[in-house]
Order: sequence, then structure tokens, then C-alpha cells
Amino acid sequence: MARDPDMSLADVQWVLGPAHLSTTQLYLTPLTEDVIAEVLAHHARRSAAVSTATTVQNNGSSAPTYRPEALNILFGEGTA
Repeated sequence: MARDPDMSLADVQWVLGPAHLSTTQLYLTPLTEDVIAEVLAHHARRSAAVSTATTVQNNGSSAPTYRPEALNILFGEGTA
């Protein structure tokens, strides 16, 4: 029941009977395969987003660029 996306955790709590929702959450131990799949999907989305942002920002080149004012601050130039 706890893995059913169409069933709320509050409904699972009502069926199982614990007084606190935090107790019901103990039943939500994820499967190792599910965690691995979600982490891989997360990294794939992040990689795609970074790749797209870098390409757009750099007019099609794959080398990252930095804002000149950020580099000036980093190297202590132009600070009072």
C-alpha cells in the first residue's frame, strides 16, 4: 500500500493504525533498485540541464565561461 502512488500516506496510516504519521513512514523503506534508478535519473537530468545551459550560454561552444565581475571578486580586483 505504501508504494501505491494513488494511495496517500494518511490512508495507509489509517489502515495500519499508528497514531503518528512518522511511524507510518517507517514502512516506506525504498527498494535498492528504486533508489539506484532515481539517482541515475537525477544525474541524467542534471547533466542534460548543465549541458544545455552551457551550450546556450556559450553560443554553442562546450567550454564554460565566467562573468568577468565574478572573476574580479574572486581574485580580489576592484574591491574596496
